[in-house]
Amino acid sequence: MDAVPVEEAVWTWERALPLKYVLVSEEWDGEQIVWARCADADGLFVEPTPRRERLTFVGCAPTGRLRKAVERAGRESVAPEGSGELVEPVEVADLSLIVDFPMPGADPEAASHHAYDSHHWELLAPVLLDCRPSALDASLVDVVVEAEIDGPAWQPAEPADARWLLFNGAGGAGLGECRRIEGLYAERPFPSAPPMRLIGCEPGERLLRRLVRPRADGDRVMLLAVDRSGRVMRLEEHMPLEVVASRPSALGGALVDLWLRNGPAARPVPAARPVWDAWFEGPPTEPGSWAAFPPGGRAEWAAFAAARQGAGRPLPDPVRHLDGRHVTDMSALMCALGEAIAGPGGHYHQCWVTLRGCPCGGEWPPAPFTLVWHDAEVARRALASVSVDTAGETPYVDDVLRLLARVGITVELR
Repeated sequence: MDAVPVEEAVWTWERALPLKYVLVSEEWDGEQIVWARCADADGLFVEPTPRRERLTFVGCAPTGRLRKAVERAGRESVAPEGSGELVEPVEVADLSLIVDFPMPGADPEAASHHAYDSHHWELLAPVLLDCRPSALDASLVDVVVEAEIDGPAWQPAEPADARWLLFNGAGGAGLGECRRIEGLYAERPFPSAPPMRLIGCEPGERLLRRLVRPRADGDRVMLLAVDRSGRVMRLEEHMPLEVVASRPSALGGALVDLWLRNGPAARPVPAARPVWDAWFEGPPTEPGSWAAFPPGGRAEWAAFAAARQGAGRPLPDPVRHLDGRHVTDMSALMCALGEAIAGPGGHYHQCWVTLRGCPCGGEWPPAPFTLVWHDAEVARRALASVSVDTAGETPYVDDVLRLLARVGITVELR
């Protein structure tokens, strides 16, 4: 009999304490190894320390909304003393970069995609600081931006003979290209995940052996966060299980506390903890439960809904109602739309990158239905300045309405 996938299993233990976390791995033949069951964790919620860096797009030929940002910057007055920088930086929505280059020894004229490799980078919350005619070509511009940089997990060397392509965020349409990006391949300290302590753990046999005979390298495990019923509500894969210390737990009952050298690479912020606490009690049953949280909490709520098994199963009603009273940010719209389509804690499985120019066309609902959007003006006012389309001209709410119509959903604004 095939094993139940870890994310679909119900995890329990024979203790009075609630079980919150499970460490598990899968062998090559599908066998599941339970390393530990734990009552709690310390250090799971971490405040990020974003590091913003400055890049220069050299010899850039921007298009779409990036070109509009450059044109706007060209109209702005510059700072005194000849610094050349803008008095007010021009905000630019998230950008994506692909550096495309021929493989060593490959024929760059070959038609096969195997002759090429690429590096992918994300520029988060970028602002345009300066733009000027490029010394390489008077028809091009050099653009200086500041952003948080998310790139390859390793430290790649800058490739030669590369194409430097700009996109409208991850998966979005093209926004032009440039000759080079100064600073992109600068050496950066490797980001390390801070340590984490697992509290009140019941070790499995495999972990007990590791505690007796520690190893220098850590096994890769999945960290499952389960709700009070034992169902998985979040899953972190490929977490290194390198135990640097263990002590008898204050929770007693032969339980131990484990100190890990590294926790998950991606962790929720402390402000997300109330959302985790709410979902620990089980999937929501009351509509609008997400509305009490700030924008960051609503984004976390949407992530829980997306990870929940069956959260995208649509309601049978031919008419669904979206409560728009609290739709004041993009995450709120995702929460409200998922709830309208699939009930409390629901999720609408839509490719929202379509709004940025992804050619997939979006998801198609199982059957056409009518969505009645109540208090739609709340979202239109709150998101009036947000635009993610390639040209940077259409307000976000209008783009969403256009996408819903394209996939067969009739929207009535109230």
